Amino acid sequence: GMGGMGKTTLAKEICKDDQVKSYFKDKIFFFTVSQSPNVEQLRKMIWEKISGCNLHGYGHGEMLPQWNLQYQWNTKSASPVLLILDDVWSASVLEPLIFKIPGCKILVVSRIKFPPSIIDCIYDLELLREDEAMPLFCHFAFGHNSFPRGFSQKLVKEIVDECEGLPLALKV
Repeated sequence: GMGGMGKTTLAKEICKDDQVKSYFKDKIFFFTVSQSPNVEQLRKMIWEKISGCNLHGYGHGEMLPQWNLQYQWNTKSASPVLLILDDVWSASVLEPLIFKIPGCKILVVSRIKFPPSIIDCIYDLELLREDEAMPLFCHFAFGHNSFPRGFSQKLVKEIVDECEGLPLALKV
């Protein structure tokens, strides 16, 4: 979805969900990838988090050996892992960050759609309908979810309509 739709906000809320937390326990990791990341450094940090192994032997610019990552993972003792990669801008950045490890689920947050060869399942966020947008606007503008007395309902509706269902615009 486009910027301002609430993708990152939803991903952060998933991390707080009681069912998600009870399943993944202390193995929920959130990484902001951004537009121009150091992919190898990020890959190293991700692997250290999900495996619990420190990779001191690999310096800046050194490629992590893929065979080593695959064979170090002990599926019997490993607990499930949720890895959230936020603000991913390209397939070329995403592909090296995906670890195909049993029990490791990866949620990718992006403005673009990735092909099924990279991502198994895609969820497109939709803009808010008017019945969803009005309470959100009222919450941020007036401090409660309903239309307050004393304000021009026509003006409030015009503002909400102008925001076209984009959550960030409604909040601002």
